[in-house]
Amino acid sequence: MIKSRFTCLKVSAVVAVLAIALIPFLRTSTAKNQVSPVTTAHAKPLATLRPQKEIVVWANEPRAISRYFDDLVAYEKELEKLSERKSLENIHINPVQLKADNLKSRLSEVQNALREIVRKLKAADQWNDLNTTVAAGVTDANQKSFLQQTDFKRLLEDSSTSLSSRGKEISAPLDNLRKRLTSRYSGSELQFMRAGYAVPEPVGSPDSLGCTIGKLGLLAIKLAGGTPTNAVYDAVFHQCWPAGAVSPF
Repeated sequence: MIKSRFTCLKVSAVVAVLAIALIPFLRTSTAKNQVSPVTTAHAKPLATLRPQKEIVVWANEPRAISRYFDDLVAYEKELEKLSERKSLENIHINPVQLKADNLKSRLSEVQNALREIVRKLKAADQWNDLNTTVAAGVTDANQKSFLQQTDFKRLLEDSSTSLSSRGKEISAPLDNLRKRLTSRYSGSELQFMRAGYAVPEPVGSPDSLGCTIGKLGLLAIKLAGGTPTNAVYDAVFHQCWPAGAVSPF
């Protein structure tokens, strides 16, 4: 019994000595894991760190613009067919009127899409160099020249605030065609109207709604990572130049 007690005391003494010897090492290890007060004092607060650029994700904006341009071109082709008729009645005009009303109501949707495009480009620091990057990588000389003639930054900013007010440009040609309704005139009145009526010139000027939407459509395709075809360039060209101008595409 005495021997066992002696052995226990001996073991306890050895453990105590080891614990005392390990204390400096434990203190050193703990100190290494702590954050240095000097480092903390000189670390930059999170509020001063520069925010990351927004990663641009083009979801619905380019699609809305391209679809609108296609529908606008289709509408104008129907106007041309109506203008070629020798006589017009409500049955001919009313279906086209529905398409005109639809296009007018969607102008605000396109304007909102343009406003979102401007916001995303600025948030991603891609706004200042937009005019340069639009034409970058385009190898066709005619396409490149066509893009370089447009100030896309100005076109985007102006259209993102005023496009919805241009609905009259859609309805005006159809209103002129309504003046030819045969059901409203008879005899000499009808002959007078036909003689005095001038068929509206097809849309084709740099300031037209079709030209504006067409150029924005080219931009939308490129922002979405696509490449406009010659047929697309040709369609936009005919919206921006008078009838009879030869397309280079």
